[in-house]
Amino acid sequence: MTDSRDISPKWYQRSFGALYPLVYAHRSPEAAAGEARFAAEAVGLGAGDRVLDLCCGAGRHAAHLLGRTRRVTGLDWSPELLAAARAGLGGAAALVRGDMRALPFGGVFDGVFNFFTSFGYFADDAENARAAGEMARVLRPGGRLFLDHIGAAWAAARLVPRSEREQDGLRIVEERWLDGGEPPARVNKVTTVWRDGACLGRFPESVRLYTLETLGAVLSGAGLAVERVFGDYGDVSPGPDAPRLIFVCRKGG
Repeated sequence: MTDSRDISPKWYQRSFGALYPLVYAHRSPEAAAGEARFAAEAVGLGAGDRVLDLCCGAGRHAAHLLGRTRRVTGLDWSPELLAAARAGLGGAAALVRGDMRALPFGGVFDGVFNFFTSFGYFADDAENARAAGEMARVLRPGGRLFLDHIGAAWAAARLVPRSEREQDGLRIVEERWLDGGEPPARVNKVTTVWRDGACLGRFPESVRLYTLETLGAVLSGAGLAVERVFGDYGDVSPGPDAPRLIFVCRKGG
């Protein structure tokens, strides 16, 4: 029997399949619109700017970035999520399959957006630093990064070890735990999806947790200057009670 806490270091290669959008169906287009609007304003996105939605998934945020500029590129590892993005965006954005540690672009983007805790996937911190370096590399001089991560203390204080819900005829069971002492190093989740008593799939997630200081150090180490930090979407200060850790950084030059 597989241990429910047995998570492969390369979990991200198989966890973003066809079931993923069903599990996160409660993430509404309205919320994505507000998040994209806040992010665009935070980086000063202008009409005609060239932007990258890194780890774009099914294109929830790219759809709304297109309302600010028509030069949007989305990159993701998941063929299934990219197919959903193509269906939803209708060719309005360039969509590319790739690895965030080796981006297939030069320094051409005015803005890079990384939404919904899509950073810190890798078990080796050097690989996460490499991903940050790639974000910086593909920005043009003066370009900005918007990175939205989960608030570590907030997540640890509100962790629900197990939850179960019914959604569209599915039973979704989620198990969560922390690793790595105090403060915790990672937050983990295993989601199992059932229909009529049959298991449709099980997928794990494991994300590195950062404090303001540790994530700031990673981004500074990548050559980015931290301009602003928010604790949520809106004018919320970062801190232990803030649900998000949102960085706006600028590439020098």
